[in-house]
Amino acid sequence: MSTSVRSTAASLRVFLERIVDYAGLFPPASLDMRSSVDNYARYLRHPQGWALGRFVLPVSRLEEFRSARESAAAGPWRLSGIVSASMVSDLAAADAFNRKACGAVIDSVEVRVSKPEEIELVRKHQPAGTTVFFEIAPESADERFPDDLLSTLSRVGGCAKLRTGGVVAEAFPAVETIALFLARCAELGVPFKATAGLHHPLRCTRPLTYAADSPRGAMYGFLNLFTAAAIAWSARRSGGGAVGRSAVRRHLPAGRAMLATCLADPERANWHFGEDALTWSGDQPPVRIQLDALGAVRSNFALSFGSCSFEEPIQEMRELDLL
Repeated sequence: MSTSVRSTAASLRVFLERIVDYAGLFPPASLDMRSSVDNYARYLRHPQGWALGRFVLPVSRLEEFRSARESAAAGPWRLSGIVSASMVSDLAAADAFNRKACGAVIDSVEVRVSKPEEIELVRKHQPAGTTVFFEIAPESADERFPDDLLSTLSRVGGCAKLRTGGVVAEAFPAVETIALFLARCAELGVPFKATAGLHHPLRCTRPLTYAADSPRGAMYGFLNLFTAAAIAWSARRSGGGAVGRSAVRRHLPAGRAMLATCLADPERANWHFGEDALTWSGDQPPVRIQLDALGAVRSNFALSFGSCSFEEPIQEMRELDLL
């Protein structure tokens, strides 16, 4: 184990464990399959490889992946398959891939749904041993998430997927929309993953793509998102011990203001990762998430985020003197 890993604070290690699902095939990186596979193999040997999660790819490109993967590092690799509108055939293809045992396994699939019947259809055909992340878009009318879909996920034990950005400013939901999503998922006990626009640790204004003439926009930070998720989850379940009684008193709907404050906080000085807890001091009084509660959040609620870069988030964490 490298020195950098040994010196990582215990709470930061728990916070970042397998947090980045590598999606180099997708914008704005949009790499070819060979480059993405080679990158992932290299990241597995990275000093912070413990922060690496699944390799994300469309189910329709599994054969291309198999060919590119033949000379890559030993596995098995954990994959997350993006399911297209052809849900049933894609799920069957994912199941067939897993049965061939070729050094990689699809242990999660991601699919966009707009009605409860689609959730039931996917569950009927999902490959054995997989977790399904159902991407749910907010309703444009009031930026709320369809409650019938979240309630269905709660009832059947499904997971949600939150899209937090894209390559245009309009793809980024409002802070209040994400706060509502986190609060409602915590209330219902629905785990989630996030994707898009989370390359940076903290809330910032940056270019939205890697192009020289890229437009700039406000982007969410993964420290913000996962800290806010920890607050929402722990306050609901701790009875006050994990985050302090003042935070617990600020449950829905007032508690969403606290989550929004955390999501919008750009200040590195407000985060402290210790050996026994994560402390965020961007609100008064400071919020303290103890190590066991933080582990429960990452295992049971805020599961991962997809990023087309693994090195960029890690490098920026180093620049912030966190790694």
